[in-house]
Amino acid sequence: MSSSATSRENLSSAKSKTKNDDDVYIKKSWERCRDKYRISTESDVKLVSLTDHEVKEHREPMEKLLQDSIGVFDKVRTVAKRSGYTVLVTDTQGVVVKSFSESTVSDELVSHGLRQGTLWSESIMGTNGLGTCLTEKTPVTVYAEEHYGSILKNFSCSAAPLIAPDGSTYGAIDLSTYAAGNKLGQGLALSLVCETADDVEALLFREAYEKQRIISMSFMPMMAPTNSLIAVNDSDTIIAATTPLLFGLGCKDRFDIVGKRFQDVFNLSFEQLESSLFVEHHVQVQKIDRPCYAMLLPGSPATNSKASRSADKPATVLKNAGGVKPGMSPLLAAAGADEYLIRQAQRSEKIVNKGISILLNGETGTGKEVWARALHNSSERRDKPFVTLNCAAIPESLIESELFGYGAGTFTGGLKAGKVGKIQASDGGTLFLDEIGDMPIELQARLLRVLAECEIIPLGEVSPVKVDLNVICATHRDLKMLVGEDNFREDLFYRISGFKINLPSLRERLDKPEIITKVLHELCSEDDLEHTVGISEPSMEILCSYHWPGNIRQLKNVLQYSLCICDGTVIDLDDLPEEVFAEQPVRKVVEVEAQAVPPTRMVSLPNEYQPLSERDELVKALEENRWVVTRTAKALDISRSTLHRKIKKYNLALDDHILD
Repeated sequence: MSSSATSRENLSSAKSKTKNDDDVYIKKSWERCRDKYRISTESDVKLVSLTDHEVKEHREPMEKLLQDSIGVFDKVRTVAKRSGYTVLVTDTQGVVVKSFSESTVSDELVSHGLRQGTLWSESIMGTNGLGTCLTEKTPVTVYAEEHYGSILKNFSCSAAPLIAPDGSTYGAIDLSTYAAGNKLGQGLALSLVCETADDVEALLFREAYEKQRIISMSFMPMMAPTNSLIAVNDSDTIIAATTPLLFGLGCKDRFDIVGKRFQDVFNLSFEQLESSLFVEHHVQVQKIDRPCYAMLLPGSPATNSKASRSADKPATVLKNAGGVKPGMSPLLAAAGADEYLIRQAQRSEKIVNKGISILLNGETGTGKEVWARALHNSSERRDKPFVTLNCAAIPESLIESELFGYGAGTFTGGLKAGKVGKIQASDGGTLFLDEIGDMPIELQARLLRVLAECEIIPLGEVSPVKVDLNVICATHRDLKMLVGEDNFREDLFYRISGFKINLPSLRERLDKPEIITKVLHELCSEDDLEHTVGISEPSMEILCSYHWPGNIRQLKNVLQYSLCICDGTVIDLDDLPEEVFAEQPVRKVVEVEAQAVPPTRMVSLPNEYQPLSERDELVKALEENRWVVTRTAKALDISRSTLHRKIKKYNLALDDHILD
C-alpha cells in the first residue's frame, strides 16, 4: 500500500471529526454498494458466518498481535462491558477473529451476528462500521439508517483501522451497540477505538524497531512516552513513524518525513536527547511554529552503537550485489546501469572541476543527495567539507542564520561566541542546498550576491568573510514555473543551473534489479551482518513491478523492513510489506511487427479469447459462496491453490470481492 493511502486518517483526533466527515464516507459507501457491488437498497443482505476451521485460518496470522495486545484490549473491554457494547477485531478482509461480548446486552448483540467468525466486508454486507472503515482506511461511525442493509439499521458501529509498523492496514477494531439517541453520542465510542488502535500500533512499533532508536514526541509537556513515535537508524535517517505522529505534524504522506535525516526534520541532535529526560524545541506544523517535546525512549541504542538485526542469520550469497567495483568513480557508481545516468555521470566528470554550477532535479527520494556527494567526491574538493542544508526543513526565521551564521551577542539565547553558518563551514569544499525551490524569495537575493562575490557577512557583523565556494543545488519542483509565478528569482535560476541533471524516478529506471540488490547489499553492510541476504525471484519480480511512489528512499525502507522480518537467508514474498503488492496501473499491450507483446502484469484478455464456459462457471460458484475461496473450492471439489490459479488466470483477483 502506498504510505498516504494506508495512513489511518485523523486517528489521534477522532473527537474532532465532524458529522460532515462521516457523511462523505457514508455517501461514498452507498455509491459503491449501488454501483460497484450491485446491492439493492431493497435487498435484505444475509450475514455470512465462517466455520471454526475457516476462522482459525484467518486468525492465525494475527495470533501474536492478539496475545501481545491483551493489556491494551483490557481497557476497551472494561468500558464496553459497563456501557453495553460488544468489541470486534477483524482482519483486512472483515472476518471477526476476536470478540469481547461481556455486557448485559451482549447475548442479544451476538444473536444478531456481532460475534467471532462473522464477515463484515462492505462488498457483501453493504455500508457498515467495520467494512466501510477497512475500505476507506479511516475511523468511521455508521449509525442506524446509515447502514445499507436493513438488518443493521438498529445498530451503531464505530470502527478504526489497525496500522502495522510499516504503515499498512492489517485489520480493524469496532465497538457496536443498539442505536439510541443520536449519532453525536457515539463520539466517545469512536474516540475509544481510535485510542485503542493507537495503543496497539505503538506496541507493535516498539517491538518492530526495538534495535533502533525510538523517539517519543508530544505537542504538550510530558513526562512519559506517547504513541507519537519515530524510529531512526544509525545513519540518523527516519525509517518509520506512527500514525499519531504523522497526524500531529500535519503530514499528508508517510514519506514527508520517512527517509529524511532526523536532524533535518526536527533540528534536534541526539546528544541533546541523550543528555535530558525530554527536550523542548519547536517544529513547523503546516507553516505554524509549534512547541514540541521529544524523549528518547529508554533502551534505545546509543548513537555510537550499531544495531544488528540478524547476527545469527545463516550464510548465503547475494548475487549481483551491485557494490562499487574497484577503480569505479563515485559518479559512475551512483549512475548504476542506467544508460541515461551513465551519460550524465560521464559529462559531470568533465565539468565537476570547471566551476560550472550544477542543478539536480528529481522527485523526492530519487537520490539527489547521493548524486551531490558523488559530485563532491569526484572533484578536487573531495578532501574538504561536504555541507548540506535542506531549505524546506528549516523555518524561514532560522534559515538565514543557518546559511550565514551570526556574531557574538547577536541573539538573545544564541551561542555566546556566535555561530558559523553553512556557507562558511563549506569553505573550500561543497555546499549542497537541497530543495532550493523552497528558499524564501527575500533570501534568494542575498544568496545570489554571495555566489557572485564569494563572500558573506554573518548576521550582527560588519566585516565580510571571504569563502572558497562551490554550490550544488537540488529540487523536486519546476523552477522555471516558479520563475514565471514570481516565486523564484530568474537571475538566481540561471546562476545555479549551468548544468542540469534530471534524475529519473525509480519506476522509470531500467536497472531496477541492480538497484534493489545494490541497496540490499549496502543495508547488510551498514548493519554489520555477518552474512548477506538474497532475494527470491518471485520477490524480485514483485519489487520490480511495483510503482515506487517514494522512489529509492521508499525502497530502502521496504528492504529494511524485509530484513527485520526475514528469518532465513533469502527474502521471500512473506517477508515483503503489504504495500508492494498494491494493484499496479494497467499497462497497454504494445504491438511489434503485428505480434502482441504481453505486459509485465497480464490484464484481462478480450472475451473472444477466453474460454467463457469455465470462467462463467467459476464466477457463478464464487457468487454462490459469497466470494469466499475456501467455500468455493469445496463446492467445486478442488484445492484452494488450484482455485487461486484459476482466479488469477481469469484476472478475478482484481475484484475486491475475493476473500480467503
